[in-house]
Amino acid sequence: MNSVKLKGIITNIQPSHTIQGIEFNKANLIVKRSDGKEDSLNIRFKKFSNPYVDNSEVTLSGNLRSYSTRLENGNNKVELYVFTYFDQPELDENDQEYVNHVELDGRICKIEKLRETKHGKHNIHMILANNLIVSDGVKKLNSYIPCIAWGNDAVKLSELAVNTKLKLVGELHSREYRKTLSDGSFEIRVAHECVIKSFEVV
Repeated sequence: MNSVKLKGIITNIQPSHTIQGIEFNKANLIVKRSDGKEDSLNIRFKKFSNPYVDNSEVTLSGNLRSYSTRLENGNNKVELYVFTYFDQPELDENDQEYVNHVELDGRICKIEKLRETKHGKHNIHMILANNLIVSDGVKKLNSYIPCIAWGNDAVKLSELAVNTKLKLVGELHSREYRKTLSDGSFEIRVAHECVIKSFEVV
């Protein structure tokens, strides 16, 4: 299971790569949260499948994928993106459009220790390994999805072991963080993660 449904404003459409003569594009999708904040999410798609131009409002369904790139210092950087054909998602149980809805299953391949903020709220980070069957019905695409949970869900997840299989529902968020470089300087980077709203062990 790997399903993402989003509504937002598409921006920064540009070429990404070409595979077997098929051109792929990438863009950002600006998605509003209920609290007024915005997430800038990465999307990728086959160029011919995109009917939109920059600053158009978009509703789409797709799936969540990760890819790893090797940096100049030899470290790997994992990026999250939504791959879409711009199919229109079904409405939710209240006949409303989904704004930011993620459903995933997979196995925990890494889980950190339970943390507590200075305000006493628990949180936990983990990586979920998801196997997506692509269009040929045979090939598996492995993605490693950074996830975070808060409150009671975080406490319950902290009791689980690596390799536990989960189903979860959440939202895809972006956040800025400060990365300190080897020369002592720093730069602002953007991370993406699935914020878990509910889960079950399967």
